[in-house]
Amino acid sequence: MVFGEDGQLVADGLYKEEAKMKSMNRLAPWLNRVVLVAASILFAAIAIRYIANPIQASIATGVTMSSGLATTTTRIGFGAFPLGFALFGIGCLLSGRLIAGISLVATVDATVILVRLFSLVADGPVAGSTRLFLPEVILLLLSISSLLLASARNSEAANPHRAQSPAK
Repeated sequence: MVFGEDGQLVADGLYKEEAKMKSMNRLAPWLNRVVLVAASILFAAIAIRYIANPIQASIATGVTMSSGLATTTTRIGFGAFPLGFALFGIGCLLSGRLIAGISLVATVDATVILVRLFSLVADGPVAGSTRLFLPEVILLLLSISSLLLASARNSEAANPHRAQSPAK
């Protein structure tokens, strides 16, 4: 039973709040999975494009390469790192370490946005770059939302009777 500050039994609001919390608790792991799958697919697509044909992928962004070292560096920098992020995300999905995977996605995405903002100031607006800003922000907001929902779920799981103790 829950008592309000006036000592009266609070029931109806409690049941609605509990139902709302239970539905949020069920949503959290699924949102984490959706974000991890989307981010892993995105990272893998970037990786495949730069590993399979780094010269063509670079030309599409206006970059030209003049040596084997440039091609190898592009494969590693633009292919291997995103592939590593994708594999880490998939590993987190398979092992159930969803928060670790979402934390990586949020960290990488926040870093990308900060560097993109720096580039905007340093280089001016570039159409090909600025069009990517919105999807990156959406991915970051979904990642942060996932982490907040997971945190609330973990808090509720750690103290399930918190809402049922009498108010002091």
